[in-house]
Amino acid sequence: MPEAVFTGPAEAAATLDASLDHLAAIDWASLGTAAHGQMLTQLRRAQAKLTVVSAAVLAAFTAQSGYEPDGHRSARAWLINRNQMSKGAASGAVAWEKRLRRHGKIAAVMAAGDITDSWAKDIAAWTDKLPADKRDEADEILLDAAAQGLSLHDLAGLARTIDETWKGQHPDPDDGGISDEDGFEDRYLRLGTTLDGVGKLNGDLTAGCAAALQAIFDSLGKHLGPEDHRSIEQRQHDALAEALHRLIKADLLPESAGQATMAQVLITFAELRREPGASAAEREWIASHAGQPGLLTGAAAEAATCDALIAPVVTGSVDWQALETMTEVWLSAHGLDHGRQPCGCTCGGCTCGSPAPLTDEQKSQLRRTLLSLAADAMSGPGGLAAYLRTRELGFPCSGRPLPLDMGGVKGIPDHLRRAVILRDRHCRWPGGCDKPPAGCHVHHVVFRSRGGKTRLKDLLLLCVYHHEVCVHRLGWTLILHPDGTTEARSRDGQILRSHGPPTARAG
Repeated sequence: MPEAVFTGPAEAAATLDASLDHLAAIDWASLGTAAHGQMLTQLRRAQAKLTVVSAAVLAAFTAQSGYEPDGHRSARAWLINRNQMSKGAASGAVAWEKRLRRHGKIAAVMAAGDITDSWAKDIAAWTDKLPADKRDEADEILLDAAAQGLSLHDLAGLARTIDETWKGQHPDPDDGGISDEDGFEDRYLRLGTTLDGVGKLNGDLTAGCAAALQAIFDSLGKHLGPEDHRSIEQRQHDALAEALHRLIKADLLPESAGQATMAQVLITFAELRREPGASAAEREWIASHAGQPGLLTGAAAEAATCDALIAPVVTGSVDWQALETMTEVWLSAHGLDHGRQPCGCTCGGCTCGSPAPLTDEQKSQLRRTLLSLAADAMSGPGGLAAYLRTRELGFPCSGRPLPLDMGGVKGIPDHLRRAVILRDRHCRWPGGCDKPPAGCHVHHVVFRSRGGKTRLKDLLLLCVYHHEVCVHRLGWTLILHPDGTTEARSRDGQILRSHGPPTARAG
């Protein structure tokens, strides 16, 4: 196509917007994979060019302090507050502006669409260690090598050679022979979390830490079979999570004591009283006083509690209006609100003196006393909160209470856990998953939240992925046959079968 001619950047941007609208409206599923591949390549080139343009615009905007008229102190703050960008995205945009300002050669190649922004970012990180007057030369060598078809792994090796050659020619007289080749001085790791607890991890790792993390990815982040549809990034995330959980359970953290996961089930007292049948149960409790167990919902809660300690918690808060009403009822019942005759008689000839009205301080003391008595009635193993929890929520939440009411802990007994491990030896997912017991949960074939029994014939070892993702999130059903074989069925009818029971059995 002939080169387009525009009257200005606004017209070019409008054309770009219209082009993207056109591409977004295409039914890509109706086209062949050849068209898909061609478009993905073109979009990759476009993305690199867009990164360069965005960095150039941001550089000019920053140089002219364009953020100040809007009351912001930095371009990053302006991007967050006026351009609807997250903190991470805004920081990334600013980082690209600074990066391409230092690496003119890389910016030129990206502007031509001849290298991806991800490769460009890696090359810039490798050559940033060199002095400014040597950086362009190193960039050019690596960019030429990339154009000749070298892989990213080979480019990394070439970058190390360049760095080591320069260091060999220019030893630092002040470091006493000690260098920072492993990145120790620049190491950092930052974990940010959202209001929902979702994390964002960012940092620079030392060579040793990176190697250890890669070993975790290689060992725990493997592809686990045809039902494993995770991307490599998702597998690495799950591998890190599994490694951390193993560390906690192995009693290697001073403050954790190696405890297994505990799921606390929270329900307000008001919600508990609104449960179907709660009114009748409340009346029954008032007459008889009894106590005891909770209900879990959601795939994440179901997966977490399948092999976890259960601690039900009933919460509540003071309804001050209800307390005021209760106080007035008490005053009225005792004739202290002037709503009755002084002594309650009806003879008409009473000579009793009228009771003195309560002072504000006395009323306050009465409220505290009534509240204390009400709390005594609501809490404790024989209290209304425990009684409603027992009658309305059901298995598996049970045990001793805490105010207002917290049930005790119920888990898989150690002897059963050991028996399952001895029998299964590894993940029992049909298809050959060989994750060892340290990376597995004990799964109830019939979900614990649905009344599954905690007994050997109803328990299986499943690795974290097959347990939490396949079973509890993707809805696979796992069947344990009497002969020890297992079978897994997906919601769409896919069936996986094991070839036979494990060769080693408990006992």
